[in-house]
Amino acid sequence: VAYKGNGTAGHQIPHSLSKSPEMIWIKNRDDNDDWAVGHKGLNGGTNPWEYDLVLNTNEAEADNVNRWNDTAPTSTHFTVGTSNRVNLDTENYIAMLFASVDGISKVGYYTGDDSTDGSKVITTGFQPRFILIKSSSNSGENWNVLDSTRGMSTGSSDKRLILNTGDAQTTVDIVDISSTGFAFRAASGDFNANNYKYIYYAHA
Repeated sequence: VAYKGNGTAGHQIPHSLSKSPEMIWIKNRDDNDDWAVGHKGLNGGTNPWEYDLVLNTNEAEADNVNRWNDTAPTSTHFTVGTSNRVNLDTENYIAMLFASVDGISKVGYYTGDDSTDGSKVITTGFQPRFILIKSSSNSGENWNVLDSTRGMSTGSSDKRLILNTGDAQTTVDIVDISSTGFAFRAASGDFNANNYKYIYYAHA
């Protein structure tokens, strides 16, 4: 969605997703501002639209009314506050909206448990070819991207890229992929540390 800011809290932006967005990325196209990220799993899923993340940093979630105006998106609109990242008067923005679709995509969240034996299973309902994971509760943890095009499968090392840095990909055995989701083979803070809260997006 492309829209223009008006600087007013509660600015409603129409969309045509036909369901309520479960994750939103917004970037100011006119200024050197950070990306704003909303996700239904922030704050462990309790009042998640009172919080936000930053796509281009490894910061933890923050409680900030100026991002989403403490208002959950609906099937027709999403709402922004007064932050320069989402709604500066006359500035131009791009918003990217994501939602779960049976058999195609899954927006979700989980709590890590330090397991490395595959016992921590995330069910998506399909075999994922793309996975994005971020710790929402702890700072210093990266936005991690895995995909089958570069290399992601069961029983082999996975090629990881990090969205918030310019680093080259690394090879780490992180997940096992199945026809219904993925299971963890690593227990780092980036993926599956004990009691860390995580958000994810997976696509078939």
